[in-house]
Amino acid sequence: MSKTDEKRLLLKIATLYYQEGLKQADIAKTLRLSQSQVSRSITRCLKEGIVKISVIQPPSVFIGLESQIQQRFNVSNVIVVDIEDNPTDAQIKRVIGSSAAHYLDTSLRDGDLIGISSWSDTIRSMIDQLHSTKTKAKGVIQVLGGVGHNGNIQATILTQNMADILSCDAFMLPAQSIEHSLEDKSKLLSTTEVADVVDMFNKVNLAIVGIGMLEPSNLLRNSGNYYDTDRLKELADRGAVGDMCLHYYDKNGKPIIKLEEDPVIGMSLEQLEACELVVALAGGLDKVEAIKGALSGNYINVLITDRVTAEAIVKNPS
Repeated sequence: MSKTDEKRLLLKIATLYYQEGLKQADIAKTLRLSQSQVSRSITRCLKEGIVKISVIQPPSVFIGLESQIQQRFNVSNVIVVDIEDNPTDAQIKRVIGSSAAHYLDTSLRDGDLIGISSWSDTIRSMIDQLHSTKTKAKGVIQVLGGVGHNGNIQATILTQNMADILSCDAFMLPAQSIEHSLEDKSKLLSTTEVADVVDMFNKVNLAIVGIGMLEPSNLLRNSGNYYDTDRLKELADRGAVGDMCLHYYDKNGKPIIKLEEDPVIGMSLEQLEACELVVALAGGLDKVEAIKGALSGNYINVLITDRVTAEAIVKNPS
């Protein structure tokens, strides 16, 4: 076979496959070739430039920006959602929540045991936009104490709502996020109701968490589940830039509070790092350093954030 004949055959196979949409088996039958010959020819078409595939990126999708963050922080998946310039806090939470709901709809697997740090308006937005699914999750666990000093039980309600949508069991953590003392924490951890849930943290294989900064969110502030001004200043002096499940870390992701001095009842940073899949929902320019710290600490597998925040993360390399 001359080179011209060979090129002609390759071009015919490429035309039938890419333009006319024929399956390899149908091409083989039509041209009286083996299916393996067709497969090898299609591969050659790509290698020799007879066929060139272009991926067209819509203006609202930011694959390049996502890849930069993934490579820089060695994180498996970053999802950057589109948003207008100078967005409001409510707009950021809504778009991230919507994207997180879609991610969960497509990635949830049978038998997943889901942990949520439910003191988060962004997680609440996700749950508001979540749909029921045929996938059978094992349960939803509240991985951060949800009873506030003011009697606020919103975190418990979020956990139950998510479990109801997914038609699975809910496991509540009947404790405050931050106990008054280490002695109070120890007493609660010795109770069956709290100990049984805390023991399940190591079994969580999908954790959905928010990323906080030193200044508590309105949701936490209204509940009373936050440190006082003196304690927050102390954390800042130690270099704290953010928290996950109210466990604070510095810009390199290193924990700020030692276990023996930590009054928080919630999934630890060490447990998050060991979890199979941790999905973090966070956006806003005021959270850039907190997000970078969490990424640097290798606590996150999937980050869902907004375009403006992602651009700030990339522009500031330190």
